[in-house]
Amino acid sequence: MAQNWFITGTSRGFGREWTIAALERGDRVAATARDVSSLDDLVARFGDAILPSPSTSPTAMRTSPPCSRRRPPSARSTS
Repeated sequence: MAQNWFITGTSRGFGREWTIAALERGDRVAATARDVSSLDDLVARFGDAILPSPSTSPTAMRTSPPCSRRRPPSARSTS
């Protein structure tokens, strides 16, 4: 049974490798990239199995909550 994936950073590196691996298995991928034209070769090869989506858009940036600048809690034990 085909799986659905949402993978970020698919224009290069590990994101692209995971995308190719999933598509070659017959899975479907929603793939984000800053420049979706970098995914044109995968769209040509895999067709509707890949859905390219821009990872940065003015609307998304305005509506996204700001990142927290706090440091994560310490990993030390409290015992």
